[in-house]
Amino acid sequence: MLQLYWLIAAVVDFLIVYKFNLMDSGWDFWIPLLLHIGILALLCGIHFVFIILYSFVVNKDKEVKNIHNTHRLVLLYSLKLYFQLAQVRIRVTGIEKVPDDGKFLFVGNHISSYDPMIALWTLRKKNLAFVSKKENLDIRFGGKYIHKAGCIGIDRDNAREAVKTINEAARRITDGVSPMGIYPEGWVNKTGEGLLPFRNGSFKIAKKAKVPIVIGVMNNTRSIDKNRFRRRTEVRFNIVDVIPYEDIENLKTNQISEIVYEKIYNALEKK
Repeated sequence: MLQLYWLIAAVVDFLIVYKFNLMDSGWDFWIPLLLHIGILALLCGIHFVFIILYSFVVNKDKEVKNIHNTHRLVLLYSLKLYFQLAQVRIRVTGIEKVPDDGKFLFVGNHISSYDPMIALWTLRKKNLAFVSKKENLDIRFGGKYIHKAGCIGIDRDNAREAVKTINEAARRITDGVSPMGIYPEGWVNKTGEGLLPFRNGSFKIAKKAKVPIVIGVMNNTRSIDKNRFRRRTEVRFNIVDVIPYEDIENLKTNQISEIVYEKIYNALEKK
């Protein structure tokens, strides 16, 4: 997105300078330079305003049966624009392991609020959506895009409602709406090391939908806030393994949890 806006700004810049003859000498080089920066900033501002205005046409009470919609596209490419502006570089390994049929449960470690954003963008061709804390769907403007992208909210403090969400996530995978992702830790791990205890109920999604579990590990997303707009942050996203459904079919969720926990823990970048 940033490259596209940069190109548009360059073309408009050239046309304005040419039409109004703004460069009488070589000393006027700063004019097109500042003009280009201004036009680029204006385009990014228009993009932001469009996001706000377009959110008003979303009805959050309407169930999302097809995630292939313009709101999801706007969300995805807005994430891309943000990552480019914030100088976030995403290095992905193992993505070839992810099933192409769109029927899987994605799980991973959770060290930053950027984790699901990066996973959504990186696995956009797999049509990934997330089980997210219900508060995220109440975010002003952004929550509507999260809803239209196929994400569903879970009440972490209400066990009965959480079970309904788990069942809904499994149904969406089974019906081919989208694969679903969930963070078994349940919360962002702010300790800076290891993993928080897993919530075994997360793995009921794979059991109910009868699908494989895709295991991903995110590293260095916590540095984005510290570095953004000032210097580059390299985020490393590794698809560690895919556990076939046949391997978990006869296991209890706590047993699945132990297997996944070990795989993620062993793949973490240790200090």
